[in-house]
Amino acid sequence: MTPFKRPLAGAGVAVLLGLSLTACGGYPTDASKKDFCGGVEDVITSTSSVSGEEPTEAEWKKLQKAYGDLGDIGTPKDISDAERNGFEVIVDTITDLDYDEAKKSFGDNDGEDSIPGVSKNDEKDAEKFFTYSSKTCADQLGG
Repeated sequence: MTPFKRPLAGAGVAVLLGLSLTACGGYPTDASKKDFCGGVEDVITSTSSVSGEEPTEAEWKKLQKAYGDLGDIGTPKDISDAERNGFEVIVDTITDLDYDEAKKSFGDNDGEDSIPGVSKNDEKDAEKFFTYSSKTCADQLGG
């Protein structure tokens, strides 16, 4: 599992439990590659700073802030519709879930690497976003 995906899986992929994840489309669509990759780097840094298998409440808030900042930055224009949807799903999932609700799904105990409450199509789009961000930011992230 990539370090970028860890906050999703480590947080039980931030279970949505009844939250509706419709893409609000409110995130910018004209981010520079440098700014976007800087936001991705901040997410990875926040993810890497999780000291145990599960984030503490303070670590969860840092993850939420990093994802919120990434949402504020938005995506570059060249992102596909599916990758963009994956971005929105991930940002909405992490930022909308409070710690107590997220804590219920920490550890991914069932062994599944899925996002509870999110459609299979949205999960596929999230995976496409991870692939897109890894390729787009490889130079900036040293990958």
